[in-house]
Amino acid sequence: MSMKPLSEIITKSEYEMKKMGNLISYLLKPNDLITFEGDLGVGKTFLCKSIINAITKIEEVTSPTFNIVQTYPLKKEIEIWHCDFYRINNFEEVEEIGIFEDLKKKLFY
Repeated sequence: MSMKPLSEIITKSEYEMKKMGNLISYLLKPNDLITFEGDLGVGKTFLCKSIINAITKIEEVTSPTFNIVQTYPLKKEIEIWHCDFYRINNFEEVEEIGIFEDLKKKLFY
């Protein structure tokens, strides 16, 4: 099943993408979940890096492509989880890795 986007925003440069990341960062609050979907090389990771940098001021934001999840501290007991499911083929694989169990522990314990 494919979902229709609520809106579409077109950026034409890295500067515009970074600015968009900054704007998105102001909208987020703890426990929010945002997802990006698109072909390789369209800028999903760059946008995530822009959002994470704007929120945490951490300059070194790396892509979690090989380790699947990268976390960034925000405040006491609050982290930003940056997940990259590029190498995951289906939902069952995500469950097998245990990401949701780890996330539940963070949210409810």
